[in-house]
Amino acid sequence: MENYQSKKIPLSSVLVTVNAFGLWQMMLGTKRRQVKTSGSTLRDLIQTLNDLSMGKLVKEVLVADDALDPKFKIFVNGNVSDSLSTKLADGDEVLLFSVIDGG
Repeated sequence: MENYQSKKIPLSSVLVTVNAFGLWQMMLGTKRRQVKTSGSTLRDLIQTLNDLSMGKLVKEVLVADDALDPKFKIFVNGNVSDSLSTKLADGDEVLLFSVIDGG
């Protein structure tokens, strides 16, 4: 019998597909990947992606009050999410965009 306590991924983890664009793609080093989160919210996904990017992500995308910097947008299944508390489920598609500055 397998020892489930030895696994590092908690029971609340979910498997999502992440599509990254712009700065997100640069930070993650890939445009599309499946990610098993360390929990079930967008905040958990950000932390998992941060771990995969060797700690670069959180410093760039979160502001002091632990909220998403306004220059970044996250969509879950086609709907914009303004809260890192948004719940994720197995099979969700998460789109990560950075706002383009220019003149």
